[in-house]
Amino acid sequence: MRAAIRAIALAGIAAGAAIGAVSRPACAQETGEQLVEAARCNACHLMSEPLLGPPYIAIAARHAARREVMIDVLALRIVNGGGGNWGIVPMVPNQWVSLDDARVMAQWILNLSPAP
Repeated sequence: MRAAIRAIALAGIAAGAAIGAVSRPACAQETGEQLVEAARCNACHLMSEPLLGPPYIAIAARHAARREVMIDVLALRIVNGGGGNWGIVPMVPNQWVSLDDARVMAQWILNLSPAP
């Protein structure tokens, strides 16, 4: 089961990132939200509902007290992947995202707040 979920996630990210890498123009002023969309993070994450990965709002809530420290931690997880933090499904690496872009993405996620 784990292998199947991981294979599906890898295939979705690889296909989406390959498309994004070819068609997305480089823009230094892209927002975190735009970068998240271009990297096809929505294959595993949604704003407020769990999918394969946790929702962005839950990530922001979990790390609210250590927001500044977690920007680099989450950026490294975006680029290198990780596991064991939100259950059995590991986060696959996204080598098509630069560390600088990953920091912008992480900051955007961590600045989210739950809807009232």
